[in-house]
Amino acid sequence: MTSLAGKLLIARSSLRDGFFGRSVVLLLQHGPDGAFGLVLNRPAQAKELPFPVFVGGPCKMDGLLMIHGRTDWIEPDADGPPEVCPGVYVGTAEQFELATAEGESAREGFRIFTGYAGWAPKQLEAEMQDDAWIVRTGNGAVIFDTPVQELWEKLAPPTLPEPSLN
Repeated sequence: MTSLAGKLLIARSSLRDGFFGRSVVLLLQHGPDGAFGLVLNRPAQAKELPFPVFVGGPCKMDGLLMIHGRTDWIEPDADGPPEVCPGVYVGTAEQFELATAEGESAREGFRIFTGYAGWAPKQLEAEMQDDAWIVRTGNGAVIFDTPVQELWEKLAPPTLPEPSLN
């Protein structure tokens, strides 16, 4: 099995799941034990926080995760988290503090999530065989520079043929 970690999963328009319909998922891990990722285009309705929060998925909604593309937050010789895909890193506790302390100046180049998307062993592979997902290459420019409300449309153009029409 080839790992899809670092790739984007784009929900086909035929995927009518209430949570995953029209979603874009960044896979952080993928292997024999299952898969784990973050839905990139589901803003949360958290108004009390000074920064935007996204719903990364329906699992474990009581914690926070962060991804970022801020190379100025990475120590050159540090053994920090690896790049998930070009220009995207999993944030550390220190980087989370930087992001939330810098306020407006740091809003670009990071996203904070509550919850995650998880798949049991072979579950994602079964969904892929059912043509529920399209795999795309991810990078920081696509993830952080594309307006959230346009992300799915950018990555899954309406001209994409549905499997049922083939």
